[in-house]
Amino acid sequence: MHKHQTTIQQRINSSLSVLMSESNLNHMKKISYLKYMVFSLAVLTTACSKNFLEDPSPKNGDLTETIIFSSKAGARSALTGIYWILRSEDFNGYGGASGGAGVLTNRGLQTSMFHFEMKGNDFLDIYGGTYWWGNEATWKEGYYNRDANGSRTVQIWDMFYAVINNANAVIKYVPELPDASEDEKKQLIAEAKALRAYSYFWLARVYQKSYAQNPDNPGVPIYTEPANKETYGNPRASLKEVYNLVVSDIEFAVANLSATRNEKYEINKNVAQGIAAMIYQELAMSDPAQWDKVINNAKEAMTGYPLMTNSQYKQGFNNLSNGEWIWGLPVPNDQSLTYYSIYSFLDQTNGYYKNIYATSELYDLYSATDERRSLLVNPGYGPAYPLYQNYTNKFKSRTAGVMEGDIIILRSAQLLLIEAEAYIHKNEFQKAVDKMYELQKLRDPQAVKLSTALSKSQLLDEVIKERRRELYGENGGVYFDYKRLQKTFKRTGNNPFLVEIQPSDVRWLLRIPQKEINSNTSLTEADQNP
Repeated sequence: MHKHQTTIQQRINSSLSVLMSESNLNHMKKISYLKYMVFSLAVLTTACSKNFLEDPSPKNGDLTETIIFSSKAGARSALTGIYWILRSEDFNGYGGASGGAGVLTNRGLQTSMFHFEMKGNDFLDIYGGTYWWGNEATWKEGYYNRDANGSRTVQIWDMFYAVINNANAVIKYVPELPDASEDEKKQLIAEAKALRAYSYFWLARVYQKSYAQNPDNPGVPIYTEPANKETYGNPRASLKEVYNLVVSDIEFAVANLSATRNEKYEINKNVAQGIAAMIYQELAMSDPAQWDKVINNAKEAMTGYPLMTNSQYKQGFNNLSNGEWIWGLPVPNDQSLTYYSIYSFLDQTNGYYKNIYATSELYDLYSATDERRSLLVNPGYGPAYPLYQNYTNKFKSRTAGVMEGDIIILRSAQLLLIEAEAYIHKNEFQKAVDKMYELQKLRDPQAVKLSTALSKSQLLDEVIKERRRELYGENGGVYFDYKRLQKTFKRTGNNPFLVEIQPSDVRWLLRIPQKEINSNTSLTEADQNP
């Protein structure tokens, strides 16, 4: 893979004098060292509405917790640094510079989401699982899947614990800000708690099976204080303990955030409510009383973010200005993720690798009159090339000739379908089909409303199909739906790997990074996922 210029990283590296020296690292106690290192990195960033992140200040890099948390502006900068971690192309550097064995230690949230997209059956690698992202699609045990020394599990673990550690610092130090009102402090803390909740939610879903299967199963280590060189690693907490923290954090965020914000990458009340809907959706599988919370939060989150038109749907999914996007990460023109962005793999005009095509099964999900089907294009290679049946024009670079576009995380259609699913679980089938029809009739002028005579299982299958039609490529696909619902995942069509993955299959679990097992004295090999 080609190395290329990463402007944010280079600017930060020029002022990175407060990062720990090698001698300091050697004196650290047995903790996953990444948590302490990334705190120094993230607080060295400051916000800029035009360029998202600019040079650290002061220029000599002499930044400390005292400076960062001496003002509202410093605290805002610390939060912006957290979003940079989620958007980053390589905050851990090339070649596994963070110490993990993986060569792609972090490519940001977009990489994490696309990893799970490839686990579904909407995309395939036209080279049959031998090129970038093809390995992930195979479900085979190995380096790019769930291997403890592989790049993907290291990337996910590093990124979300980096976010958690920095959020912990904001939560700890913001109460001491001398120039912030109590309401302003609550807003800053609420934003940090939402980020922490979102991160632990991801980690819980990735490193353990469905909450409904067994809440007492081991989840992930919990940290609520910013790490330092005296910090010891913690053991795996139970899923119940992890979700108790997640719920506490997201409820605080919903209660204290306002709908106003300066930039769309910042978490506001709508975003927190959207995250809450997803969290309660997981918990409701074992506690049906939570479905009302799913519905209420999904409805509130969508307020002010109407479904995009079909014309907007065909504009390339590359711009935060889209009125339906509730949350996303900006990628300015001079900070493109280039080769590592999804446009590199999907955009057949502007991309570089251009090796990810749509599956025939995805194409077959659409009716002939569905506006979205026109985005799946047959290149005309014929039956001699069965994997080349359709590529997608859903994701197009914002600028011709390059690979750039903002990163979508959450939009209203996703929440509409979450709400519809909640009605199904509540046996309110009419409300469910009515809600789905709001989207279906918009995308397909000949759409026919589903029958309420369908069984619960059949309606759940219909929700998953509609998620695939509307949301493919955006936020992790239906991987987490199958895992949460404990459904057997079975591929059909022209995917070269026609796997059938049972709910009991250990491949639903990523293994904990081996470097974490090795460095954390609270963990042993017995704590590793099977």
